[in-house]
Amino acid sequence: MKAYRDDRQLNDLNKENHEPLKRIAQFIQERQHNDTQTLWLPAIWNTCGYQHIIEQKGGEILVPAFHFLHAHINQLFADAASYKLTDTTNLDESVIYSTLIRYSTAWDYNHDGSIQSGTFLRTILLLPLMKQMGVNILYMLPITRYSAINLKGDIGSPYAVQSMFHLDDNLHDTLLDELTDFTLNDEMTALVEACHLLDIKVTVDFIPRVTARNSEIIHDHPEWVYWIEKDALEEFAPPHIPELGFFEECTPDKLETVYQSKETAAFLEKFSLPPNELHTELWERLKLQAKNSGEELLELVEREMAITTAPAHSDWINDVQPIWTDITFLRLYSDFSPWVRELIPTDQAPYVLFDTIKCNYYPAEQPNRELWDLLIEGIRYNLNTYKVDGFRIDIGHVLPVPLLEEMFHTIKQMKPEALLISEDLFNRNHKKAAEVGYNIMLGSGWNIMTDISKSNLVSYLSDLPSMNIHIFACAETADTPRITSRGGVQLARMIAVFNHFLPNAIPYITTGFEVNEQQPLNCGLGDNTDGADIPRAFFNQMNIDWASPSTMIALLSKLHECKVQWKVLIRPEYFFIADSPEDIVVYGYMHNGQKLICCFNLNGVETLPLTIKEYSLDGNSCVLELDSIGGEEIWSCNGAELTLRPHQAVILSSGLA
Repeated sequence: MKAYRDDRQLNDLNKENHEPLKRIAQFIQERQHNDTQTLWLPAIWNTCGYQHIIEQKGGEILVPAFHFLHAHINQLFADAASYKLTDTTNLDESVIYSTLIRYSTAWDYNHDGSIQSGTFLRTILLLPLMKQMGVNILYMLPITRYSAINLKGDIGSPYAVQSMFHLDDNLHDTLLDELTDFTLNDEMTALVEACHLLDIKVTVDFIPRVTARNSEIIHDHPEWVYWIEKDALEEFAPPHIPELGFFEECTPDKLETVYQSKETAAFLEKFSLPPNELHTELWERLKLQAKNSGEELLELVEREMAITTAPAHSDWINDVQPIWTDITFLRLYSDFSPWVRELIPTDQAPYVLFDTIKCNYYPAEQPNRELWDLLIEGIRYNLNTYKVDGFRIDIGHVLPVPLLEEMFHTIKQMKPEALLISEDLFNRNHKKAAEVGYNIMLGSGWNIMTDISKSNLVSYLSDLPSMNIHIFACAETADTPRITSRGGVQLARMIAVFNHFLPNAIPYITTGFEVNEQQPLNCGLGDNTDGADIPRAFFNQMNIDWASPSTMIALLSKLHECKVQWKVLIRPEYFFIADSPEDIVVYGYMHNGQKLICCFNLNGVETLPLTIKEYSLDGNSCVLELDSIGGEEIWSCNGAELTLRPHQAVILSSGLA
């Protein structure tokens, strides 16, 4: 580990314009010598080699809070000399780390039995670990203020955005309580500055299609969301369409079938006009009452008008996902789409269904212009206030195309090299995503790797060289179960190797993956729990097992090092998929006598032989660069045959320095 530096590095900060990170650094420096507050931290976070540890046990260390932070931030500025932030991002050499701030650094810091929320400040402690793994893009799941009613779980979903212009108050760090004239916005900006010092770009989740059911929007514009009769809330769910199959997309050829269904007719009857149109005078009285008394406006409307905001649901027909009880869709058009006008009653109240969610396919004719302008202002606010480098547009693929184009135009004007991540779940949509303006998309990997079979992986690999956009290379996301829950640590290590050398794909690390975390953030996609009521970080107060004695950090670090070393060879045009025995997948790259061969035993039980001479490799010149089970083990491969242990990955190279 690196020894932490003396105060000279911090004194040099006065020459730089690191605001507000500089203010935090100076504040901590002033308090470090009279430090009475202590913190228990995961020992793995001690990347600066801090020596003044009070106590150490069980993978944790007890340290003086400000003295430790002083050492860490001092080291951060010293390390910054090795990096230079560039406008452009080389996606071929990138690694993305996904974080939920409140969860990634959540910990029982006081050992009082309660988990404290993660904060922007404490996320800075994770940045050196990210750099070890080659991370140059930090993707933040929602950090905005979210609803405290209609909670899912014990703390609620961060996607139930109550205000896109205010941060989640829980992300404030109490260590900064005495730092005067310093806002939560400043704490977020300091984290972005720290990332930029280490050449890490920051992208944030932007949520333009849904909002909290008690969003601040409804105070002035209740017509911007959808309403249902309160009596319909308890059993509210999208209609089941028996004539159609499981998890079908609502394409135009299915519209008539959907709307002729008896369940659809009953579903449409549940919707109501918004309260300001249903009873204008009563609505104004309730607004005034809420303002004067502090009562929750939505609860007043529910009690006095017997209507409530409509919970959101999937846009896929016959999806088994439960409804999202804490969010509601934004009403992006004030009229109905021409596609459905002849299929619904003439007096139909505004409603949401599989097709109307997808404004990209079924736009109406009267945009809710004021709402669109507010969403675009939200984009500007993030760029101006926090200096972020891009966005993941939540379910952006269902937005009206003109709205998405306006949003992207605004982003590109303000930050031409912005990173724009599409949530599209299918590789087949890569051309469309690229044409719209995205440069990264989620893609199909998470789905393919719910069933890690040879046929699935080979089919997935075959499409990658022709992709028009970079995709996430991962077996898990924040919306899926953990890969460790599907096959254990050895499978997770093997799939980490598999995902690091793919063409047109960016290794993607869901926070906790690096320490073999088994508890999910969510299981909305690829659920393997049979709907079990298990803790999930999206909805429950949880922490990552940072004290785990087993991590993948060394492996992930070595993988990135190898990928950078071999970058001239790892190009889509040199990629190939080799013939291989049953339960073994082999892919690689070959050009001008240089070869890289990646071998994977998909069998979790049996050891399998692999004859390497079939891949035109000279047994004496091949080097086993990486062993997914042995970690960083490097040894020569002398002979024509490898023996692959269960769920082992082996990387062979020839002619490479």
